[in-house]
Amino acid sequence: MSRHRVLLVRPWGAGRADSGCCSGAGIISDVSGRDPGRARQLGTQRPLGEVYLTVRAGLPTEVEVEVVNPDNTLFLLPAVVRDGRRHGRPWRVVLRQLARATGYAAIIVDGRVVSDATAPTPERALRLIRQALDAPRR
Repeated sequence: MSRHRVLLVRPWGAGRADSGCCSGAGIISDVSGRDPGRARQLGTQRPLGEVYLTVRAGLPTEVEVEVVNPDNTLFLLPAVVRDGRRHGRPWRVVLRQLARATGYAAIIVDGRVVSDATAPTPERALRLIRQALDAPRR
């Protein structure tokens, strides 16, 4: 496992059974030639795809970057706990992060939610992630 992990939580309703919900597949797909419903679905994912591409290109390769559906709590919540505890956060802090982890378009760095409630621009997302990676570990 890498030393640092960034979780990009999809905006609610952006995932679909055939969209590669956890791998990020489809978030940067071309919508031309698609049925209208599928094109709309992929169109809502494009901003996350742009964030992913910017973040992946702007961080060292040893930083793991994953896209997660907010309703995939069987993965998401244990990952937040593991990452937070691995970075020395007290349980009370970890529990507060769990409450925010499924927030709209949340960005989670090493078990700490650095953005939720709004989808940031790709540049802002990268800036928030870099600040969190440079911040003291508590």
